[in-house]
Amino acid sequence: MGKRYALDEPIAGKRIQPSGEEEEMSKAAVGIAVVALLLAAGAFTLTVLIWAMPSLIIDRYDLKHKGDANQGGSQGQGQPPGAVSTTTPQAQLTVQPTQGPEVIAEIQQKPQIYIFGYDGDWRPQQYVNAEGRLAGISIEVMTEVCRMKNKTCHHTLSHQPKEIWDTQAKNGQGIQNGWYHAGVGLFRTADRINVFKFLGEYLTPSMAFFYGMKNNATNVTNTTVPATTPGPPSSSSIIGFHELYYTDQSCLVRNGVTMARDIHRITNDFEVLKDLLASGTIDYIFAPDNTFPAGGDIVKISPGYDCTLGNGGIMMRHDMNLQWVEEGMAELISSQKYRDICNSATVNHDAAATCLP
Repeated sequence: MGKRYALDEPIAGKRIQPSGEEEEMSKAAVGIAVVALLLAAGAFTLTVLIWAMPSLIIDRYDLKHKGDANQGGSQGQGQPPGAVSTTTPQAQLTVQPTQGPEVIAEIQQKPQIYIFGYDGDWRPQQYVNAEGRLAGISIEVMTEVCRMKNKTCHHTLSHQPKEIWDTQAKNGQGIQNGWYHAGVGLFRTADRINVFKFLGEYLTPSMAFFYGMKNNATNVTNTTVPATTPGPPSSSSIIGFHELYYTDQSCLVRNGVTMARDIHRITNDFEVLKDLLASGTIDYIFAPDNTFPAGGDIVKISPGYDCTLGNGGIMMRHDMNLQWVEEGMAELISSQKYRDICNSATVNHDAAATCLP
């Protein structure tokens, strides 16, 4: 029997070469090994990325609904930070990647809450009663409108009236910044319509008058302000204004009354103005008709001045969508309920209401 040789053992100085089939098999095995190695490396890399960034995995359902929420648009686009959206009666959706259909459905069922701001010093329209609660026909009217239109509303007392309307800044920070959807019980004036829009009228305006202490009262002309003592009118008289009311300095200027604008006193409380008047710190108060009861030490001085450009209602930013208030107010005013609210103001709120005829 001849001698056996190993495959790689030289035979007469030569190496035995593998056959073509064996060579192809060897190459295939190497290729498979390379592919397996690449797949393993890719799986390892993906595992590390998922561990480090789990947000890469997003449920298709959540992604779709998040896209729908973004595509829906907003009536309040361009609002400043903190603005309250009024584009839908439902709460705005903020869809997180981990939220499922049950969580989204719960959010969608929550109603939109509308926040209305009120000043608390204008009886019988709106004031703080003996129990420390908001009262007045404005609250009664808006409560009824919200009920009729099936809306969820919060009625909020503004302890800082400048949030609703700042006479000096000619703006309302609370409304402009979206803290309130709207202010209630305000009248159109030249300054206000430059900044805000109005709807839902339910009040008629009163003429404005100067008020002075009885022993100092005197008639005035349309071009001067009252003097502090009987005698010729003086443009240097110090006037007191309520900063939320439409009876402001701009009204006097528009009516041609001459005055020194930098010496007047502006506050947010008529009781403070009464004290200033009694002490002689100010000479007169400029306020709506019937602000002070007849027969007292504070008397009304003719003539009267027209300070408004229309009836009173709801004041809001131009980009707010509160058309339901306009519709609800029209329905209420045409009903007996509105008449009942107005007719009972004297009994319920100690003063006659200035309702629409």
